[in-house]
Amino acid sequence: MWRLHDKKDAEEMKTVLLTMKGNVPSLTDIEVGINISKHNAAYDIVFMGSFKNADALAEFETDEFHKSIGKFVNKVRESRVVVEYEY
Repeated sequence: MWRLHDKKDAEEMKTVLLTMKGNVPSLTDIEVGINISKHNAAYDIVFMGSFKNADALAEFETDEFHKSIGKFVNKVRESRVVVEYEY
């Protein structure tokens, strides 16, 4: 999840994040949501990715396409939080 410097960047960020579908082999499913809450603790945008296993998640972290997305994200984000879990 990210807080953005400017909430107006949320739609573009969603579009950019969704380009990983089909371009990052280790990513089996992706969801991106833009916050609708007015709560002051809310973040602006969330990325939920699914991976076959922990090895696939590790591959995702080093994937060149994913890294290129990170360059854009780092420009527009104020802060981020991460949760990684198995189900």
